Amino acid sequence: MPDDIRTTRLARGYRRWLMAYPRAYRRERGPEIIATLLDAADPHRSRPAAREAAFLLRHGLSRRVAEAGRRAFVVAAFAAVLGGLSGIALGSWLAWRDVDPMAPDKATAISLAPTVLPFPFEDRAGQFGRSTFWNPYSKNTLHGGTGVRVGRTSVTGFVPPGATVEQVVAGVHQRMRAQGWQNVQTKVHRTGSSTSPLVKAEVTGTRAGYLAAVQIAPALTFDLMWAEPPGHLRDTILGGLAGMLLGALFGLCTSIRMRRYGPRMQRVYSGLCVATLLMLAPACLGNIPTATGSLLANTHRNGPGPSVYWGGFVMYGAEPLAILSLVPILAIIVGCVWPRPAPARTSTTA
Repeated sequence: MPDDIRTTRLARGYRRWLMAYPRAYRRERGPEIIATLLDAADPHRSRPAAREAAFLLRHGLSRRVAEAGRRAFVVAAFAAVLGGLSGIALGSWLAWRDVDPMAPDKATAISLAPTVLPFPFEDRAGQFGRSTFWNPYSKNTLHGGTGVRVGRTSVTGFVPPGATVEQVVAGVHQRMRAQGWQNVQTKVHRTGSSTSPLVKAEVTGTRAGYLAAVQIAPALTFDLMWAEPPGHLRDTILGGLAGMLLGALFGLCTSIRMRRYGPRMQRVYSGLCVATLLMLAPACLGNIPTATGSLLANTHRNGPGPSVYWGGFVMYGAEPLAILSLVPILAIIVGCVWPRPAPARTSTTA
């Protein structure tokens, strides 16, 4: 390869990595840095070495950090947290978007009851939905309505006389495993004294998109719900990571961009950031992930249920504030792209 072509490609590669530096620094020192790197490069190299690329990236970003100032990173940190929790909500919601908003129908519950209950059961089912904050169809949101995904269809079974809770649990567990239910799990809760303990148990399992939950306390109840979508956890994690990254970049870039204005506009920018935080924080705090869904979407509080992670964003009260937070966010964006007024010229007299 001719030396001039090799040198051109190598210089182009260095120039790409120099994008990590601030624009003003690149204009002032960029040609000097590239010339130094070309002089020190191996004669047969046509691409920057990994060590050189890492050096340019690390020092370029550190230069940006030094120029951005402390306020920019405080804003970026808060924006990353808010963006991450918002991304978690969006990822979880997208994973659930294709699931029927209503609880499984009664005919399905009756047809699946023999695969779960080893004992006789009633040939009728009750269908109900609990008022939960996470559901966009719940009456606790601005959308109104009563259809809920967390709603369940319930079938009552009959416990044989003299059968203990442990025997019923073993029978249900064995029946579900034999009928193709997956992830069958049993939990037994004992309360009271050691001489006369009160035993409650539950057996859960999934099959074909359904979640079965059998409660033995000591009555026998079979609840049928929608199981979590297969990609729910993956989409939730990816949404949180993407939201955190975008939030941090948004906070950092807008803070740096607003430095071109005077103190008055910078105070306005700080006020808009505080307003966004106050409006969006209640929904985001309510959306903090827990072992059973987001903080305000604990679908396990009345027994087993699917986990969802957008509880805070549909809670009545936090929901309208989250919507109104778009106003200061848009104002920040407008302020960043609005042309800076040219300084007034003063005429001089001879």
